[in-house]
Amino acid sequence: MDYGFNYLNLNNIKLDVLSFNERAIACYKKCGFKEYGRRRKSEFVNGKYYDRISMDILKEEFAQSYIKNKNI
Repeated sequence: MDYGFNYLNLNNIKLDVLSFNERAIACYKKCGFKEYGRRRKSEFVNGKYYDRISMDILKEEFAQSYIKNKNI
C-alpha cells in the first residue's frame, strides 16, 4: 500500500476475497480495508457457493509507511 499510495500516487486500492477466507478478511480489515460490496453466492468452490467480497482503502485512510528503503 505504501508503494501504491506514495510512489504510484494511487487514490484507491481494491481487492476481492471469498467469504470462506475469514483470516484474510480479518487481516485486510486490520490493514484498513473496508468492505464496500458483496456478490452473494457467486463463486462455486469444492461443491459449495461462496460470496465474493469487494474491499478497498483510500489514500486518506492509509496511515503508515512500511517501506524501509526509500531509494526504490
